[in-house]
Amino acid sequence: MENQIFQGCGRPLTGRIDKKYCNDQCRATYHNQSKRKHERMIRAVNQQLRKNRTILKTFCPDGKATVRKSRLLEHGFSFQYFSSIYQSHQLTYYFSYEYGFAPIVETSKSDGQPVQKVLIIQSQEHMKGVFDPWAA
Repeated sequence: MENQIFQGCGRPLTGRIDKKYCNDQCRATYHNQSKRKHERMIRAVNQQLRKNRTILKTFCPDGKATVRKSRLLEHGFSFQYFSSIYQSHQLTYYFSYEYGFAPIVETSKSDGQPVQKVLIIQSQEHMKGVFDPWAA
């Protein structure tokens, strides 16, 4: 029992053998630290989703817009995270809450080279709750 310490504050253990925390603050500190480890990834993903939504909203004030992929990347957009998917007949839209994007490729009018663009839309009522990952 000599080398045992409280889990929250690291002070030497005193009192009952099964005691883990010296007081409520010690217990709360321990649980908050362990919770932070588990939720760090969740917070980072949610933060990126909110940032993506803000960027899409900025480029799409009227409900629909087409923007070069590079413009979104310049503003810190991450194509890795999205909150939902909508499959239309022609395109797959990836949503950050109520704003979505579909990757498209257009041919440059100046040099005929392919240009990666993003079609941005605002969610419509008919798009809600439609995606089924097991549908063929």
